[in-house]
Amino acid sequence: MFKKFVALMLLIAVFSTVSSAYAYDQNAATKLARGIVNGVTSWVEIPKQVYLVSKEREPFTGITYGLVQGAAYTVLRVAEAAYDISLFLLPPYDKPLFEPEFVFEGWE
Repeated sequence: MFKKFVALMLLIAVFSTVSSAYAYDQNAATKLARGIVNGVTSWVEIPKQVYLVSKEREPFTGITYGLVQGAAYTVLRVAEAAYDISLFLLPPYDKPLFEPEFVFEGWE
């Protein structure tokens, strides 16, 4: 499982750098890579939101409200991933629909 995940991440990295000859291609590849990464890592929103809500409020609230909020954010990440993957050739390229752009940002 871990080897497949690493291989997928390497494939994404290679794919996003292959098309650097033209700005159009690079932006489209970045949008596609963002969609793939967000689709694969969307489930991380659940523990992230449990942690953030527990840190902000109290552990019980983090487990209950954070779990619900994380599930909702997971659905949003999957929707954004589907949007980015299916429409990666169409503008706008540089603006993600959801902030932060990737799930691994914003843990502070």
